[in-house]
Amino acid sequence: MVKVQKLTENDGRPRARDYDDVTQEFMATVIREYHARLCTQAPMPDHAQETVLLSASWARGCQVTSVNLARSPQLVKLVTIRGSQIRGQLKTKLRPLVEAVYGFHSSQSKSAIKKNRALAEELKEGMNFAFKVGFRYGRCGFLKAPLIQKIVNMMWFANKHDDGVMFPDHFKPFPHPALALVLTGIECCIDEWATGTRMDVAFTIQEYRGMFESHLNCLREFEEATKQYGVLSGICNKIYEAGRFVATFVCLSLELTATCP
Repeated sequence: MVKVQKLTENDGRPRARDYDDVTQEFMATVIREYHARLCTQAPMPDHAQETVLLSASWARGCQVTSVNLARSPQLVKLVTIRGSQIRGQLKTKLRPLVEAVYGFHSSQSKSAIKKNRALAEELKEGMNFAFKVGFRYGRCGFLKAPLIQKIVNMMWFANKHDDGVMFPDHFKPFPHPALALVLTGIECCIDEWATGTRMDVAFTIQEYRGMFESHLNCLREFEEATKQYGVLSGICNKIYEAGRFVATFVCLSLELTATCP
């Protein structure tokens, strides 16, 4: 068992750079593993789920680094704080996409406010926002709304070093909990337009775990209803493959750009 060596004291939240090199390397491995497990297994964890994820990630850190580092409350907090960071990052990326893709308009005019409010209600009705062809033209293509793939690419397949590529054991096929998180994040951004004028809505476990569980249950029911045809597994496989293709293409483009005179 290796004891933690803290090199710098600070009064704020724990920072990895405050510790020795061995601890920093170990924690980088644990945090990366925890991040992947959190997104794919329990994006809105209760305390028990959080403990299980932490233990599995810590064990992975020991395996990869060959270091058996003693846990401390400060180091545990360094890992578990990733949950709120992931949700914040997802919402930050989604907010402008939701506004642009679904056609919300920032305006103080009564007509715009009325349209925004009606649009938010229509999108939330029966998960209209998750369909490729929306409510105005007859719904079809559940879970094939382009926004879903776009945000998946941005969150987990931005490049060949991103989690979706580096952790295929976790992300292939694209997992139901991560998909439910995406749906919940989209709905949170739609909720910001519920009054017709965009108002900030906190994307917290306390406010949105119930909705997350509802989306996850919906996916399970959809899988059960279509299991004869493997519909959901096919969709999740395509999401993963499309994301991996984008990550590879982005890196290839950057490499070609760098080598061109």
